[in-house]
Parts: sequence; structure tokens; C-alpha cells
Amino acid sequence: MLPLGRHRLRKSLFAFFFFVISGLLLISRNSLRIDRPQEDPPSTTAEPYYFDFDSIKFLQGTAAPCNQSRPLLLAIIHSSPSHVPHRKAIRQTWGSFAEGPDSVRTVFVIGRSKSKKISQKVLQEAKEHGDLVLVQYMDSYKLLTLKHLAGIRWALRNCPEVPFLMKADDDAFVDTKRALSLLVDILGPKSPSGDVIACRIMPSGTAPHRSGKYQVTQKEYPLQEYPEYCSGLAYFARPSAMAKIHEAATSRRVPYLWIDDIFVTGLAAGVAGVSHVDLGVWFARTEHDVVQWMTDQRSNRPLPWMVSEMSPRHWPVDALLLWNKTKNSWIRTDNDAT
Repeated sequence: MLPLGRHRLRKSLFAFFFFVISGLLLISRNSLRIDRPQEDPPSTTAEPYYFDFDSIKFLQGTAAPCNQSRPLLLAIIHSSPSHVPHRKAIRQTWGSFAEGPDSVRTVFVIGRSKSKKISQKVLQEAKEHGDLVLVQYMDSYKLLTLKHLAGIRWALRNCPEVPFLMKADDDAFVDTKRALSLLVDILGPKSPSGDVIACRIMPSGTAPHRSGKYQVTQKEYPLQEYPEYCSGLAYFARPSAMAKIHEAATSRRVPYLWIDDIFVTGLAAGVAGVSHVDLGVWFARTEHDVVQWMTDQRSNRPLPWMVSEMSPRHWPVDALLLWNKTKNSWIRTDNDAT
């Protein structure tokens, strides 16, 4: 781990060179042209590409605002239109946590499907559960950044009084009771942390993949390494921190990058002056570790992690098993404390 002074210097130098490169690219243009994406943004342009984020619209059937209740935590979960079992499992497990004022509200951010059959099922699901945030653009891998910012925008506009926000993928399992307790200490009003993102930090210095499935071309991202950013599985923040990031990301100060974790929690967060708090110790290292805890009938110890990632093949079943054992550990802990 770098000393604090050197760590800040390295982040400052990265931000400086990022601005210089972006500025040189912009100078070569007579005027800035803002393109509205149809599906995937171009990957061969030699100039920085910017989304017109002001064009984001939400479809009819999108979840209602947090007017009637004020949850302690709003979970913004990224989900694909076809992932009905994933959403059902979360609703039945950690997304249903409610304990007095310490409640969690869950919404799922979903783009449009090319399949008419799936689209009809999504609309029916939205009507039945009222927890889908439906974005007008196609649900595409190259549009994950737009989906990410759409979820943040919906949260800031519709649930501005919520103390804490969480972004998560739909294959994440969250020990919500432990998360709420930890968030009050790290991000609460008495915390000295300020506007930060609490997450499993991915250190700066990672080189972009220049070939293969996750290829990022030199034109898409001209720098040789990524800044510090957050693992995409889950992260936590105050709304004030996410408002700064949203403003930076949509103000055209940050050229578009389709890898949403890097764009939002790395590039945009750096421009916004939002730093990271490392919660890596609270994230499960492997699925094997989680399954071992879940199937160990001799141990009564609580789930050692706050966030775990499960295989999509076993996710719905494993989520229920994890949830039942986690709830039982809460009961034992509460009984031991009295």
C-alpha cells in the first residue's frame, strides 16, 4: 500500500495527464459534436465520444418515487431483461430486508429487450412488483455506462432523502443487516469520511485489454493504465457523493468509456474529487469460500462477508440457502447479546 502522500500524488498526476490527453483531442476539432447513441457507441472514432446523457428517458411502468417511505438504504441493482430468476431470488432474500426504520428498498435497472416476448414479461413484472427502473435504450453490454448513470439519476431524482445508496449486480448476495451497521459507521453523519465510495478497490495501474472479448481499443481509451476504481459487484455511497459523480460524468468533462465501473467509479469519480474507502475485507474472495460456509452444518459462525458473488447456474437456490443461514446467524447473535 502506498503512503498517503504518494497515493494522492499518483492520483493527481493521473488526473492531470487524463485532462491533457482529452484536451489535445478536443483541440483538433472545430466544434464539439454530441452524438445521441442508438444502440452501441462507435468504437473506431479517433475523437473522444460523449453520450448525450440528457436524452435518458424512463419508460412507463418505472418504479414510483420514495414518497411514502424513507428507507435507510436504496439498492440499485443492474439486471438484464431475461434475468427473472435473479430478481425473484433477491426479492425473496436480502432485498426484502425490513426492520423498523432500518429498511432496504430495492429497484432493478433494466434496458429494453429486442425480444417482444421478454419485453412483455418485463412490463408485466413491473406492473406486479413496482420495482423496475425501465430505461429506453437497448440492454447492451456496450451501454452499461448509460445504464449505470440512468440508475443513479433515477435514485437522485426520486429518492433524494435516502441516507445511503448501493449499486449491485443481480448475482450479488448482500448481508443487509451487517451492511447497514457498517455503513452508519463509515458513511454516517458522524463519520469523518466525507463524500466517498465504499467498495472493494481495484488499484490503479491495471492495463486495458487490447484484444479479446473485453477489448478496449487505443481510440476508446488512449491511456496505458486505468485509475483506481471499484469492483462492479457492489459499492456504497452517500447520495451527495453520487450527485458529484453524476454531474462530472454527464458534464462532458469525461470522454465516454463503455466499461461502467471504470468510467463511473474511476474516471468520473476522479474528476468529481470523490475518493474510495476500501471494504475489500468484507467481500468474499471466491465462490468456493461462500459455498463452504453455507454447507458447513457444524459451524454457527455468522457469514464472514458482507458481499458475495454466486454462480448464475446456482444463484436462485444458493441465495435462499445463504439467506436462511444468514438470518439464523442474526438470531443467534441477537440472543447472545441479550
